[in-house]
Amino acid sequence: MRVPVLGLATAVFLVSLANASRIRGIPPPWTASLLLAVAGLWACLKDEGRVASARSVVLLCLVGYFATMRWHGGDDIPNSLIPFGILRDGTLSLEPFRLKFETESLSDFVIHDTKPLLSIFSPVPAVVALTVYVIPAIFGGPPNDFGLHNLSKIAGALMTALSVFIVYHACRRRAGERWSALCALWYGLGTWSWSVSSQALHSHAPTQLGAALGLWGLVGTRPRDAALAGFGFALAFASREDSLFFLGASGLAALLLNPRAVWAFALGAAVPIGFNAAYWLWYTGVLKPPYMGAQAHMFGGLRWDAIVGMLVSPTRGLVFYCPAALFGLWALARKADRRWAWPMLAASAALVLFLSFRTTWTGGQTFGPRYFAMAAVLWAVALADLEADVAANPRLRAAFAAAFALSVVIHAAGGFFPYPGTFMTQEAEAELWRWDLHPLANLFRAAGPMASLPAAARWAAALAFVGASVPLCRWAYRFSSAS
Repeated sequence: MRVPVLGLATAVFLVSLANASRIRGIPPPWTASLLLAVAGLWACLKDEGRVASARSVVLLCLVGYFATMRWHGGDDIPNSLIPFGILRDGTLSLEPFRLKFETESLSDFVIHDTKPLLSIFSPVPAVVALTVYVIPAIFGGPPNDFGLHNLSKIAGALMTALSVFIVYHACRRRAGERWSALCALWYGLGTWSWSVSSQALHSHAPTQLGAALGLWGLVGTRPRDAALAGFGFALAFASREDSLFFLGASGLAALLLNPRAVWAFALGAAVPIGFNAAYWLWYTGVLKPPYMGAQAHMFGGLRWDAIVGMLVSPTRGLVFYCPAALFGLWALARKADRRWAWPMLAASAALVLFLSFRTTWTGGQTFGPRYFAMAAVLWAVALADLEADVAANPRLRAAFAAAFALSVVIHAAGGFFPYPGTFMTQEAEAELWRWDLHPLANLFRAAGPMASLPAAARWAAALAFVGASVPLCRWAYRFSSAS
């Protein structure tokens, strides 16, 4: 029974991919992806009977990612088009799509007055996602918005799920099966992995994948592990330049952990960095990012209100968007191997300080402090070292279970509903301390995402959504107690 079900779901998925831009009587790709993920999870649970293995954790995350049935994108548009440019026109530029960017109010996503037309973002996420686009590029027609949104979501979801898989195995090196599963589930469903990275081809998913690969290699002992560490953290940096602090921290950690293998770390890092450098030189003739000018004007003086806002405000604060992150930070500071944990903790602090110089630190139409998406990889792996503490202390176990459940429900709200707040920086700063714009409080608002419902129905639906954290908390408490 399992083989026919999986075979049918796979066939529907492949046919849907081939018709991504011209759906005619078949499920769109993200619906077909959900069906395939559900079929895979069903088959996995039939085999294993529990959610504790890497397969079941990853498939559960994929079901969550695709179940939102929406696209949370915008600045993913350039990287969702570049794969078609690579496969059909042999270019990393946006020149084949110049007319689209000139006629659809998308000028903020490109560098003006260049030939060929270039994105203001690194093309690395598009290259990492390339395999998702092979079938649509070969069999599909010209990419339209609906098809692009579907493919962008699938690419982001698959990369994020792969990072969950690696985080699970990194945790298994120091923790039991159940606790590793809980750490990976928190990372996959209780952070921006669900609400942002898996919902479109943003730069966050390949950055998180790179960080997961890098940390997996960093805790190894062989030269090839060091090379993987260098490659992973350099991939994160090549995808998002604000990951530079973590690349530097990983280099220091590599030196402290295995000084004889630093050469392998450097060789691994040279691959993604070399790719980016070759892209710059080929298309501009200058060894610097072509989008540097577009980014430079976004910086000003140090903003203390930005630091406070990124940590504890209800619309942009880490504490209120991801409460379980406090356990990860504690583990990073006190429990994990200091040779890699302390450099990563310093890099996390440096990221906050760096972002506080940005005039656009609020992040536009975003889900809270999404800039912490990559750091969550490190916090999740550090959580593995809390297993003994949590097992020995029922109160600590209850606190973590509650934080875990709240984190998951909060980011589920980010995945299923439009993001609260505004896009404009000044207005977002003015909304910084509006408690009714926290994702869970926003569900109850007459102007919130369920505004079309009568007040009684809206409150009932919102209470049910928030109330799901209670059984989830109980499950996490029982699940972790048996770890």
